[in-house]
Formats: sequence, C-alpha cells, structure tokens
Amino acid sequence: MDLPASISNYLVQFARLGLAGRAQDVQAYLRQSIVKLRKTNPELSAELSQLLARAPSIQSPLRDVGGAMVPIDADSRLALAKHEFPGELGTEPILPSDLRTRIKQVASERLHLKALEEQGLGPTRSLLLVGPPGVGKTMSARWIASLLNRPLITLDLATVMSSYLGKTGSNIRSVLEYAKSVESVLLLDEFDSIAKRRDDDTDIGELKRLVNVLLQEVDDWPSTSLLIAATNHGDLLDPAIWRRFDDVLQFSAPSADEREASLRALFDDSDKGLISWIPLLVRIWEGRSFSDITRTVNWVKRRATISESSTVDALIDRIGVELRTQSAPERKSAAKLLEQAGYSDRRISEIVGISRDTIRKARAHGANSAAVG
Repeated sequence: MDLPASISNYLVQFARLGLAGRAQDVQAYLRQSIVKLRKTNPELSAELSQLLARAPSIQSPLRDVGGAMVPIDADSRLALAKHEFPGELGTEPILPSDLRTRIKQVASERLHLKALEEQGLGPTRSLLLVGPPGVGKTMSARWIASLLNRPLITLDLATVMSSYLGKTGSNIRSVLEYAKSVESVLLLDEFDSIAKRRDDDTDIGELKRLVNVLLQEVDDWPSTSLLIAATNHGDLLDPAIWRRFDDVLQFSAPSADEREASLRALFDDSDKGLISWIPLLVRIWEGRSFSDITRTVNWVKRRATISESSTVDALIDRIGVELRTQSAPERKSAAKLLEQAGYSDRRISEIVGISRDTIRKARAHGANSAAVG
C-alpha cells in the first residue's frame, strides 16, 4: 500500500519515538501532528485526538472516556490495574464450538438489551473461567472485550497484594469501584489467590472478609460492565463463589483438532518443511496447552534463524529426545518424514531409535505397495 509522503514521515517519526520508549515525546509529537492534519485529514485528526485523550502518562494518569481515573497504590504510586483499549488480541483464541458460542452470546446480549428487559432478563454480568494454564482464558477475556468494543481492565495482583492485609482489601475495592464506574470488562486473573475457601485454616480473618466482599460485589455487579474471573485452580475457590457467577466456562487442554488449528496458525508459508509434520506433532503433543505449543514452535523458528538451518533441523534439535520415547508407529512416522527431508538412514536411526535395517525394510515395503497400487 502506497502512503502519502507526509503520512510516511509521521509513521517513521512515531516509530522512532515509540521504540525509544519516550512516551511523553510521542504524545508531544502526536499533538503537533493533530494540528497539522486537521485541515488535510480531519477524520484522522479526530481519531488521533480520541486516542490521545485516553493515553496514560506519568504526569497524566489514565482516564477512561467517562473521566474516571485508574486507582493507584497510595505508597508505591503504581497503578492497581492495567488498562487496554483496544485490547492486544492479535488473533482470536482457538476454542471448542460450545465455548465460542457462549462467549459470542455474551457480546450479542449487549445488542439486545431491550428485548431482554421485556422478558425480565438482563445481560450476563459475570463469567468465571476455569482451566489449566495456557488454554486461552486470558486471551478469551481480551476477545470478549474486543467483541464488546470496551476497555479491558486487569487487576494487577503484584501491586494490589500488600503485607498490610487491610490495605490489600482496600486496593481491591478501589479497582472494583473503578471498573463499575465505566463501561468496561474487568479481568480478575489468578482469582483463587484472592477468593480462597473460607474454611482454609492457613488464612486469617482479613482474607476471609475479603472473600465476603467479593461475593457481594459479584452479586451487585452492574450490567453496564462485565466481570470476568479466571483461575487455574477451581478447587481452591470458596464454594459460594461458583454459584454467584452468571456463567462458568470450563477450559481444557486443546483437542487434536484444536492443536492442529493452532499449529497451522503458527506455521506460515515459509515453514513448508514443517507442514508435513503437523499430523505427527498433533499426536505426540497430546495434553499440551496452547501456550506450550506456541513457545515450542517459536523456539524452533528462532533456532532455525540464528543457526541458519532448516526448520526441520531446528525441530529435531528440540524434540529429538522426545521422539525416541514415542510408540513404534509414531517413531516410524517420524522416520518417514526425516527420510523425506533428506536425512541419512544412520541419522534417522540415531534420532528415532529404530534400526537401519527396519528403516530399509519399511522403505522397501512402501515401494512395493506403491508399485502394486
């Protein structure tokens, strides 16, 4: 896409300032650009003005469209919540069809408020996301915020939690009040850390009182905002928590189809050498989370780049030991793929733990089957 020279200059300068981490300089240059663009491109100027109005800075703490200020810790002066708008989604999460349907309904309900009210119903106000790490809970929260076109506010537990227990409760209340004051999506990640079972004898009274506060907040949460809590340890939550949420979404390790979809999304056109490995990887990575798969594939790509080797070589560097522990059919599948990639029988034998004689017999059998066919 060809851009006018003036726009190209703006982009280059913004990139230079942004990559240098000079947020204040970015905002100063943006103000100058808005003035210059007002005559030549008023729509772009207006959109940039709106972005600037939402932008946080050290001198000017983040405010939402309605003017509320993100609460800060009184001692550290650090923000108690992270604010994303628009959310950094990248790609939509890969989810089972039933979860996708239920998440999309949450967004659709906001478009049919009148019809719901006529039936004496309100929209979903709270969701509890439960499942192991890396299966898409946080990404789903971002997706919901994107579907609703609302800011995602994430409770920053590192800042909220304090050695002074009364202060921890006060910090959490501040974030909850802020999220209720604006049309937003509030994400309480690692929810089990602040909503533990009240019969846990290791906790003292203040944390138990905090659970009571959270229960009341979930009950009274306004329909103008959406509260999402996410946990990797549903068994640690207080039993009363479960029935307070409008819906509970159970996440699990990706299925074979979901693993395949994830791998195909991660491999691009330059990864032709790895495409043929997808069926095998889907099988041997059973039980892996999306984040595990993503980390491994990205490691392979980085390895291939810095070693100037093929992606298949890099993949073998990562999973060679893993291949030797697989079942005989999986090792034979890997041997065939390695043969197609030009590996010698000796090297294939070393990688997958199959004798060279077995490899040659399998090759001969395959040739005979092809000839008969």
